[in-house]
Amino acid sequence: MRNLSAILALSLLPLTGTASADETIQLLDKTRIVGKLVHYYEGVLSVRLPSGTTLQLPVNKVQQVIFKLPKPRPELSTPQKTLDRMRKAALKADLATYVDCHSAYYQMFLGHQIELAKPTQFTQRLKKEWGSVQLEVLSTDTKGDTAVMKVKRKTEKDSQEGELRFVKENGEWKMILPL
Repeated sequence: MRNLSAILALSLLPLTGTASADETIQLLDKTRIVGKLVHYYEGVLSVRLPSGTTLQLPVNKVQQVIFKLPKPRPELSTPQKTLDRMRKAALKADLATYVDCHSAYYQMFLGHQIELAKPTQFTQRLKKEWGSVQLEVLSTDTKGDTAVMKVKRKTEKDSQEGELRFVKENGEWKMILPL
């Protein structure tokens, strides 16, 4: 029986484009092939081998695909660094970096919000909101792969305390609840 995560990953290939690292493809007969996934269409997986040749594999012969994840980035090594990076990105109107600071789950929602609001309007709103607020981190409580950061949000008119939540994804801290 094929691995469910491999089937799901293969179904996403047309949406995400080519893979950025070598993957290991294990066939039903336990043969392992290392290469770069370059295409998936109508039940056929195309894998570029280290020699440069492309191998066509019927997906019904594949037991699982093991993806090699990139190394965690230092700029996302703590919840505080992620928050700082997100704030700088918002003030620079760098949408790609701003979205990258959120968990994979929330990135989808942010992308949709950006589309609906139009990128220029969204970046103007980010600059206005982040530029007029001061954040003071009161504490950070980390338990395993989750963290809760208590912050004080100050504007010219008022001050509020609240929580920001983070999750560790592939060794990087990502926000799971927007401000």
